[in-house]
Amino acid sequence: MPAPQRPAWMRFEGITKRFGTFQALEGIDLSVSQGEFVCLLGPSGCGKTTLLRILAGLEQQDSGQLWMGGRDISRVPPAGRDYGIVFQSYALFPNLSVTGNVGYGLRTSPAQRARRVSELLDLVGLAGCADKYPAQLSGGQQQRVALARALATSPSLLLLDEPLSALDAQVRDHLRRELRALQRKLGVTTVMVTHDQEEALTTADTIAVMNAGRIEQVGTPEEIYSLPRTRFVADFVGHANWLPVRRRADGAIDIAGHAIDAPAAACTLKPGDSGTLFCRPEDVVLQRLPAPGLLARVERVDFMGGIRRVVLTLCDLPSLPLIAHVMANDPVCTLLHPGSRWPIGLRSERVRCFVDVEGAA
Repeated sequence: MPAPQRPAWMRFEGITKRFGTFQALEGIDLSVSQGEFVCLLGPSGCGKTTLLRILAGLEQQDSGQLWMGGRDISRVPPAGRDYGIVFQSYALFPNLSVTGNVGYGLRTSPAQRARRVSELLDLVGLAGCADKYPAQLSGGQQQRVALARALATSPSLLLLDEPLSALDAQVRDHLRRELRALQRKLGVTTVMVTHDQEEALTTADTIAVMNAGRIEQVGTPEEIYSLPRTRFVADFVGHANWLPVRRRADGAIDIAGHAIDAPAAACTLKPGDSGTLFCRPEDVVLQRLPAPGLLARVERVDFMGGIRRVVLTLCDLPSLPLIAHVMANDPVCTLLHPGSRWPIGLRSERVRCFVDVEGAA
């Protein structure tokens, strides 16, 4: 269910940016509520970091406006925009201690600065590291220092540019949870750039999926994952199966001569049109009892911890792979062997159809 709309505290209106002949951003419109955690998600080169830098005042848009708290900040220099920022590279001062790095931007008395730094180090779990230098810290600890420094002045806005991408998987997962908990505790409006879909899905209130300088879809993680509006979003976020389909004259959806159910809202194909059906691997159902319809052959079963990744081919479309995810405790798992054949069902409420267009993947 879509999240209730909250008043916009920050707005991008028609933001465009070119670098020579390259169109980096094209008419970006996006609203952010106060206290919201927004992820700009997309592949390298899609414009997400450029948009973050424009928000920070580190790049100037060619056209469009930026609003924050009812104030037009389109031409306001970075120092007047009231934000803290954390970069992928941490950007810590190597010659300053943790205390010096965290307190660098504080313009208060030494006693007040010491209290504030102590509070922040407690907040990010580095209370015992005040006198250490960046070279003495792990990557995860350095990132915590960078985060504490960004929060030192109690900014209205926190900007995160791929903040966890340089860390190994286990540390990244741990810091991701800590970052989300900290953001909720402080209630600071946060905009994070990432190319990591799992990071976006697990941390964000709202995800803006970007592609080629445009926003393809804005929604909650659930909406982005389950109800993609474009082929790009469906393919970029999560794992996808793509099956060729045709809309019959009677309105049914046809796959390799077999009719399947699909809700009208999920299929915009007109009778006679061809298209592509999208479904997630977890929405492919291997049926133990014989059933009319699609039949698939098991090609391979991959162990993936709590699930089994089953690589199938449809008997009527043997050149097309189909992936199913089956829970490891499902009794079906003991019966899955290469060469075995299974009736296949698709969870109709979860499938979506896209009209074929020239150049589509």
